[in-house]
Amino acid sequence: MNNKILIVIFAALLGIFALTKIFSGKGEGTFKPEIIQVDSSKVTKIVLHAKADSLAEVVLKKEDGGWTATKGPLTVKAADEAVGQFISGLALVKTNFIAAKSKDKWAAFEVGDNKASHVTVYGGDKVMADFYVGKFSVNQQARQITSYFRLAGSDNVYAVEGMGGMMIGQGFNAYRDKKVLDLDIHAIESLQYEGDQNYTVARSGDKWLLNGSEPLDSSKVFNFLANLRQMSGENFADGFNENGSGEKLIKSLTISGSNMPAPVVVRAWQDTALQMPFVVQSSQFPNSYFASDSTRLFKRIFKPVGEW
Repeated sequence: MNNKILIVIFAALLGIFALTKIFSGKGEGTFKPEIIQVDSSKVTKIVLHAKADSLAEVVLKKEDGGWTATKGPLTVKAADEAVGQFISGLALVKTNFIAAKSKDKWAAFEVGDNKASHVTVYGGDKVMADFYVGKFSVNQQARQITSYFRLAGSDNVYAVEGMGGMMIGQGFNAYRDKKVLDLDIHAIESLQYEGDQNYTVARSGDKWLLNGSEPLDSSKVFNFLANLRQMSGENFADGFNENGSGEKLIKSLTISGSNMPAPVVVRAWQDTALQMPFVVQSSQFPNSYFASDSTRLFKRIFKPVGEW
């Protein structure tokens, strides 16, 4: 057999191989690991039906002053950093393989409409991404987390390794601004406590005095102010009514300084019927009420006079 015949046979076999790849849908060029492609600079709204919220609708919306988060009748300021992490996390969603190609496999991966977290990303009125996030599986030996995605309108189930799926499946509270206080500690000149204990900690020159006369350890005062500087809560007390019959205002702290735009007032209520009986709110973030027990947020802010 001469070389010309061998070349013709080889070319024919190569053509058959290429056609097989094309029509089987398994050619390397047809597999795209980036199943979600979003221009982060153009995202204006995200609609979530997260499993963490029992699939209730949550809307993250870009406004002139930043992002807002809405769930039912409640609209609050969102944490811009948390929303930014969500959007940047979309770029981390890269599939390793197609786990299933038929609808009858959806239940196994929890990617059906009534089981999965559903995410729709908008740029203006345009849908930029629409997908479902199903179950997570953990390989302890390989220390690997795999989540399962389905694009709206597709039967395919994609396996995605890493934390991308877990970040995307978070609920309403994950995107809320959890700040209680955001202070310039160098501007603070006095702390006035009222309630079961009434006392003042105030600056006098380079010293700090308790009730205007008793010198305090300046390093201890500074450490406490550093603790107040950027304080966040953990558990929101949504639905709390400060004028309700069961709530009792028990403490307040007024933080003042000549270089502060206005004094900041932190208030605490107690309702023994609640599992976490203290509710804390500051005038800096008046729409956010946080539940606390006696050892966390409440204790960090309301320092007993004897501990100075």
